[in-house]
Order: sequence, then C-alpha cells, then structure tokens
Amino acid sequence: MYSVVSDSAAGTIRVYEQFGTASMPELDTIGDKYIASFVRLQLVEKFKTFNYTSIGESKTRYLDTYFRVSRDTNAWTEWLPLSEEISGFPPFDPKDPMYLEVKWERGGTNTVGVIKISDYELTGVIATDRFDGEAPIRMTAAHSRMVIKPQYIYKVFRIDDIETLLDGDTANLSLKYRYSQDYGRSVTEWEPLTKENISTAKINPIRFFQIEYLIEYSGTTTATVNDINIIGDFQNVTLDSQKTNLHAIRENCNCLRLGLINDPSTAPSGESNLVSANSGLIQSATCDPNLYKPLTQDDIKLLFKPYQQDQAVNFLNKISNDANEIFGHEVVYFLTDPDKKGIDFSFHEYQLYNYVCSDLIKISVDQNNFPDNQIVMNQFDLSLFDTFEVHIPKDGFKSKFGVEKRPSKEDFLWFCELNRMYQVEHAQQFRAFNNSSIYWKVMLKKYVQKANIIGVNQTITDKVKELTKNSTIDELFGSDNKVDKKEVANQEQLRPLTRDVLRVEIAVDIVKELLMNSTTIISKNHYDMSMADMGTEAVVYRGMRNYFGKADNVALTLWFSLNNYTMNDTYNFISYYDEANSKGFKVNLESDQTVLTLNGATYSMPMAHNDVALEENVWYCYLINVNQRKRTVSQYIYKRDVIDERDAESISSTKLLLRYSNTQDLVPVEFEHESGVRMSILASDMKATNIRLLNDVLPESEHSKFLNQYIIGEDYSNLIFADNANKRLSLPREDFSQINSNRVRTETDKESL
Repeated sequence: MYSVVSDSAAGTIRVYEQFGTASMPELDTIGDKYIASFVRLQLVEKFKTFNYTSIGESKTRYLDTYFRVSRDTNAWTEWLPLSEEISGFPPFDPKDPMYLEVKWERGGTNTVGVIKISDYELTGVIATDRFDGEAPIRMTAAHSRMVIKPQYIYKVFRIDDIETLLDGDTANLSLKYRYSQDYGRSVTEWEPLTKENISTAKINPIRFFQIEYLIEYSGTTTATVNDINIIGDFQNVTLDSQKTNLHAIRENCNCLRLGLINDPSTAPSGESNLVSANSGLIQSATCDPNLYKPLTQDDIKLLFKPYQQDQAVNFLNKISNDANEIFGHEVVYFLTDPDKKGIDFSFHEYQLYNYVCSDLIKISVDQNNFPDNQIVMNQFDLSLFDTFEVHIPKDGFKSKFGVEKRPSKEDFLWFCELNRMYQVEHAQQFRAFNNSSIYWKVMLKKYVQKANIIGVNQTITDKVKELTKNSTIDELFGSDNKVDKKEVANQEQLRPLTRDVLRVEIAVDIVKELLMNSTTIISKNHYDMSMADMGTEAVVYRGMRNYFGKADNVALTLWFSLNNYTMNDTYNFISYYDEANSKGFKVNLESDQTVLTLNGATYSMPMAHNDVALEENVWYCYLINVNQRKRTVSQYIYKRDVIDERDAESISSTKLLLRYSNTQDLVPVEFEHESGVRMSILASDMKATNIRLLNDVLPESEHSKFLNQYIIGEDYSNLIFADNANKRLSLPREDFSQINSNRVRTETDKESL
C-alpha cells in the first residue's frame, strides 16, 4: 500500500511505496502493464518529480512510464509521458481531490527475463496558506498552524538578537524559521527561532534574504503574535535600498529592544510597564506637543516642493512603456542567478550560474541598430561580433520577474523574429529627466554557451537546448570528447604518508582486508581494536576543536565488525568526553543498544531482543546525526544486503540494508574542553574502519552513497576528518652528505636500516 506524506509548512507532498521481495510487480512480456492508482489526494497543485527503482532493465528491455489525472474518476486526461522532471503537468484546482494513475509499460526488443518494480516515489506541491503578517496574528485551537512570509526583501549583513512581541497563552506557542537566498529555489529546513540558531546561520550578505516563519499553537485558548523582529544590520531592497537595523514582519512594527513604539494598539499588554518606564528612550509616533508643534497635513500641502515632479515622471514612464509595446521586439529573456556553490571569496567573483526562469518581454533596440555580424579587430583583441545597445523598461521587466530582480551579466535572450540568441555583457540604470530611472541600458553580444551556466530544472534546460541545438562544439564533437576524457589517467587521491596529519597515536594493529559491496570498494584496511587493553585509547586524533555551541551539529559514521559479542561488554565508537566534568560526547555499543552520551544526557537506540541483535564477524555501519539546530538525534545501523558475508562481491546492487533506526528529541548543549581531553576510539573486541566525522548532519537520501565511498569527494565540505585505517610508512633517515656512494654496505649496515 502506498504512503502519502504532506507537509503544509513546506508546501510539499510525497507519495511513495516500497514493495517486498515477494510482492514486486512483474512485467514478463513486451506490452505488459502495471498501473498504480492514488485516490483523493488533497490540496495538490501539481507533481514535480518522479523516480522508481527496478530490477532487470537494460538497453533492450526497459519500462516506459505514463500518468493521467482526474477530479472524479469519470473524466481523465490522456496518458502523458512521465519523466524524472515532470513538465507540463495539467493545471489542477487544489480545492478538488486529485485522482492520479501511474502506468509502467514494458518495451524494447528483448523478450527474455523479467522486469520487477522495487519502489517508486512522486513529489509535488500542495496549496498552503501564507500570510504577510501585516496585521497581528491570532492563534486558536482551530487555527493552530500558520506560515508567515514578510513582503519585504532584505540583504543581511549581521544578526545580533531577536525579539518576539506576544500576547495571551504564549507558553503553548512555538516559532520556527527558514530562509532562502536564491528566490525560493532552495530553502533551509525549519529551525526553532532562537538567538543561537539565527545569529550563527550562514547567510550570504551579498544575496537577497527571504525569510518565512512557522507559528504553531498547541493550547486551547488564544495567543497573539504582534511582531517578530530580527535586530542587526540590514538593507531593505524593496524600499529602494533603505538601511535599517531592524528586520520585522511588517512596516509599522514595535521593537522594545530598540525603543520603537509605532503602533501602541499592538504593544503587548505584559510590556506596558516597560513602555512607560522607558518612555524617555522610546521613539514614539506621537511626540510631546510641548517640544514643538508638528506640521499638519494641511501645512505640508502648502509647502513648496521643487523636486516633487511625480506626475511628470509617471507620464514619461507611461510614454516610454507605450512606445516599447508598439515598437519593441519580443524576446524570450532567460534570467541567470549565481550558484552559491560557485562563489570564490578570494577573487570576489562568481564561477557558477543557473538560469532560473524565462518569460516573454518586449525590448527596444537603440535606433533599431542591429549588429551586422562582421569581424572586428583592434590592437587589443579579436571580436567576432560587435556589441549593440538595447533598452529594457523597468516596469515590464519587474512585472515578469519580480521587484528584486534586474538584468545582469550572463543573462541571455532570444530574439523571436531574428531567430538569434544574445547574452548580456553589461547593464545599468539610465537616469535622465529629474534623475529618474525608467529603463535599463543593456549591452548585448553574441551568445556563447558556457559550461558554468546550467539550468535549474529540466524544463528550462530543454528550452535552451531546443533553441541552441547543434550549435556548440560539445554537441558536434561530443563523442570524440568523451574518448579523450577516458584516456586521461585519474590522479591518486589517497596514499600513505610518512608523516600522519590526522592521527597522534595508533596502539592497535592495522590489518589489510578488502571490504566490498558488489563492485564497490568500501575499505582496504581496518583496525583490530582487540590488540590493546579494553577501554584504553586505541586510536587518537589530532587537531579537534575544543568548543561546540548550541547551534553546532555533528555526524559520525563507522564500519565495524564484532569479534566476540557480549552484552555486558562496552564497544566504543568515538570518545570526546571529559569524564570528570561530564562534558562532551561519546558513543558506545552496550547491552544490545547504541548509546550517545552528550554532556551527561544519554540517548539510546534499542535493538531487537527476540532475535540476535548483531551477529559476530558481520560488517555493520553505524551512523548518528546529532542535529542541535532541529533538536533531534537520529541513529542508524546498516549492513550489506547479503545473508552470507562471502557473497558481498557477487550481489548486483550496492544499496545498503537498514537494520535499525531511531530518532529522539534532543536538548541542545554546549561545552568547551580543557587541554588534555583527546578525541579517540577506545579499544574493544571488534574491528573498525572508515571513521568519518562531519560538522553537519548527513541527509538520509545521501546515506547509501556516502557509506559506500572509500574516498570522500571534495563536495563534502562539512567533513572534519576521514580515517580509512591506512598504514603509516616508517622510512629510514640518512644524512646523504655523509654517505660514500662507492662504499659497499655490510650486513651490519643493512640491518641498521
């Protein structure tokens, strides 16, 4: 039976099903079909991605997938092709229940063998109620969950503190936040709104900052959220780059920390004494009439305003937009945005870009002067095609892409009438009458497809490929290029060193043993932890930081095999713990459960007691995510999907089998170790290898990939260390200046080496 998981806060839905070995759908012959039906899915706007796992597919024996949608099972859409990135999903009213069917149909020319469907997953978007927070928010038992998205867009330079102004049953209120810095393409996970969390969040000050708040109420009466304020250093992009030290959910907000009372009607009742006691510090909207008499609105209207020419500017803007609509050229404008993974902070430049969206707009070409595509040469360089100037009205551009976006370098556009693609070389606001800016002056040049600019989704990627088909060197010489790449030898990524930069001491033997999972090498060596006295330091690591804060996360992975398993014995996975002061963390396996000790508190994952919990001489992988930001701790134990360890090299899939998992609530802690506390693994009767420590949690979707890797790629920027139990080389040292190359070494000399 399929499962449905909806997250109203994130606005997502996930439909999935995993079949058992005996219940997998089988497609035996060409033309066989399997249809999965999903009934009365609620609030669904569309589905975006689809993936499935099968057994037995090949180039000549494969599955074609389709889907169709209905509101009442009486009228259905046609069967539409279903791919990983679902494009062209039929428009659907989320108020109606959705009936969805997915069809697998066997195709190809190979009639031999069976194709089995192991699992599948659909992810989509559901309708959610989002509020801008312009009015106080009243929470009740009937309206207990709400998402607030402030309408203003900021740049964030520093966050110092937070302030929430609440009324009513505040004890049962829970506030969380998340943010995006790429126009909502990716957002962080929900975290409790605390000073420790938000002040340590990695916010890029040169990117736009869009935040959302999740308010949850678990009481039976009422509670009111008047204001949510973030105090720091900000720039309000929406209000023409206005500088401010307050980020609030509404413009007319109160902030007691900064002494601002702009709306006394929504000031919390519990703060009335504070307001009156600090009235000398509060900048109220109403000033003391004894100090000076403010101008009335009638007085202000009588003042001479030499620079107020709004009507003239608006008229000029209208004329410009009307002329552009009549004489402008229709183009498909592709908006690019820097990828946060490609920011070079040393050279202060972007290296990677995504083209994120596209739309039809009209632009004007200066004097209708298009380039003639003639070669231009000068003393500096050779330019195959000259640049030319176009004008893009601000109103038309912002109405399509949003008020926070603007033309920038690396954007590109397609002239529909000319069947030509050009890219933006330079863009700036053109200011003329009364220093007002009504359009952008943009310099264009011939479009060149670049490898560092990619589409954010498959739909827009396909759109660009269709326009630029058969026009790049990569497409024309793609097969030859692949052959050249295969001839290039890979550089060695891992080698034993004479100087160990990771380990301080190794008190146990390192045994050479190949650990395989299908064709994948997991490890080549392991520690025999039984070669040292039980409970003593077997491996000691260097360079570990001694302070961990309440917003710091930790993840640990370790492959282990028990030699002789006794419930009363303790098997240590990691220890960075001060026993005298009960500070730090350690992880042990004892009494059929894994136990995390964190500043004296313990979090255990019990394992099966009606069967053998862990077998001897079987390789398991332990993974723990200590997520202090979300206040959870998750523990997992995986093994290779084999019954007999000797068959591990002959299986067809590297997918790991999850034996045990457990998630618990966590109380965040912080600690600072004194000198003398070392990170180590204590000796026990087991073998261990592939010990990895990370400074952030490892998503469950990456578990199998990460745990199967022998060499950790550079893309894991959160890696603290990776210990593959490599041997250290002990080489002799000779003073070559004192060696006579003509002297024949004696047996005594050779033994000394």
